[in-house]
Amino acid sequence: FVDVVGKEYKARLLEDVPKSDYDPDRLTEENGYKYYTDKDGNVTSELGIDVSKYQGDIEWEKVKEAGIDFVIVRLGYRGYGKKGQLVEDECFQKNVEGALEAGLGVGVYFFSQALNEEEALEEARFVLDKIKQYEITYPVVFDTEEVKYAIARTDDLPMSQFTQNCITFCDAIEEAGYQSMIYANMKWMAFTLDLTKLT
Repeated sequence: FVDVVGKEYKARLLEDVPKSDYDPDRLTEENGYKYYTDKDGNVTSELGIDVSKYQGDIEWEKVKEAGIDFVIVRLGYRGYGKKGQLVEDECFQKNVEGALEAGLGVGVYFFSQALNEEEALEEARFVLDKIKQYEITYPVVFDTEEVKYAIARTDDLPMSQFTQNCITFCDAIEEAGYQSMIYANMKWMAFTLDLTKLT
């Protein structure tokens, strides 16, 4: 596979990890949106976007009118450095409330820099506290990824710890009654997470 800067990678095929059953021939595009269809050509996918403070003020009714079904809102992140403070995205409440008022499905994501299970659990509890007043019907996402062009507090973590952090966060989210999800790019999934433990 090729990353966003065009560098090529080869990864070992993991026989113990279930293969995706998506058929790339069933992907279609219409009006700039991609859709997934069943064997009869009926659309079976939903359209979603992710947002954070970087999108500024969002006109949620226009988002809904454009055909978007759901939004994943950045709830927050763990800051860099030794302290690694938990920070709420400054537009979190405004975005969640605006999306819900427009009739969109809502999920959230949290950018993690947890060093251990204790910090991953702290992140999950932070997220659960912030979403308890809202109708969150889409996944609560653990965002784990490489920090490009900066030193991350997680730069020296081994695969086993990154993987355990995912498990700890997702287990806490699931125990609270929400659907969990892990977000990472292909390179991170191939070389930084142990997918055999995340099936």
